[in-house]
Amino acid sequence: MIVVLFLNWLLYFLVWSDIVGGHILGRNTAATPPKEIELPPLPSTLHVQASSFNFDLEKALPPASSTLAQLADLPSNCALEQGAGGECSQSSMVATNVTYEDCGDAFTICRCNDANMTMDIAVDRLARVPVGLRRFVGTAFVLGDATTHAYTNLSTGDIHLFGDSAMDTWIHEASHAFDFSSSYSVPSSSDAWQDAISNDTCVPDRYSLLNRVENFAQMSVIKIYMLLHSGNLPPGFQADCMSKQLDFMDSLPLYNANNLFGNTCAIDPPGARKTNPPALLDASRTFMTVSLDPTPNPSETPTRPSSALSWTHGNSVLRKTCLFVAFYLIVNLM
Repeated sequence: MIVVLFLNWLLYFLVWSDIVGGHILGRNTAATPPKEIELPPLPSTLHVQASSFNFDLEKALPPASSTLAQLADLPSNCALEQGAGGECSQSSMVATNVTYEDCGDAFTICRCNDANMTMDIAVDRLARVPVGLRRFVGTAFVLGDATTHAYTNLSTGDIHLFGDSAMDTWIHEASHAFDFSSSYSVPSSSDAWQDAISNDTCVPDRYSLLNRVENFAQMSVIKIYMLLHSGNLPPGFQADCMSKQLDFMDSLPLYNANNLFGNTCAIDPPGARKTNPPALLDASRTFMTVSLDPTPNPSETPTRPSSALSWTHGNSVLRKTCLFVAFYLIVNLM
């Protein structure tokens, strides 16, 4: 009897611990904690073109060179993240001012000592966020966690990154900072953006369905990919079903290559947090496109259905539930 009860408890733990783990976001997704606004999801009738983004923007985005200066004292917003109640409660924090070659204003990165990303990696990834978008970012927090996720404080533009956040996550969060940089003009709240979604039949990925704000940030990643790849979408994506959303992105001055990838953060539109031009403009830095990524091999990157539980390790609730039922019947019929 004791053996039966133990086996039942073990199977219950394995199944439901995985369901809880199912809420943990993948490497290339962004979290939506209470610090971001809650909005209704997009219509479930919208088709998703991918379960998640499987392309890498890091190699396509050239980094701006930088000069670092470690701060003796933590800025007040960083100090709040350290100690009891903060997100760096188990570790000490270091604050560094980073001045990139394309902007005269320094960016502050506050990093927990137990963070997965080193300071060098964080500096490099922020350097690769196009200057037109980067200039809307407040403080970048690089925090320790067993899982990879991120969020943005919409009122300050501070981005918080956990685990090994990839380039699309950095761009996603910077896009939130841009989206809410002006209280009187929020692109993702505009009638034009909502009309674009209503008149299209798909969104980039499953995360885009969360709400119009997250969809805007994901579409920002897609648009930057297209600018870097001569107007081409990532392999496997189609433009026709989201043409209105793409047109909306094109209508925003920021998503002009000269603004987004220029040599200075002192450009329009207004509302940026970093606006001073660099001390010396490097005329040799010019925007260049790169070769299109190869089409993923289906045998190497299986497509996961958007409306059903996956049978893969990343989302194995269905598999474990089946195992639970089978073992439960075996154990209790012994």
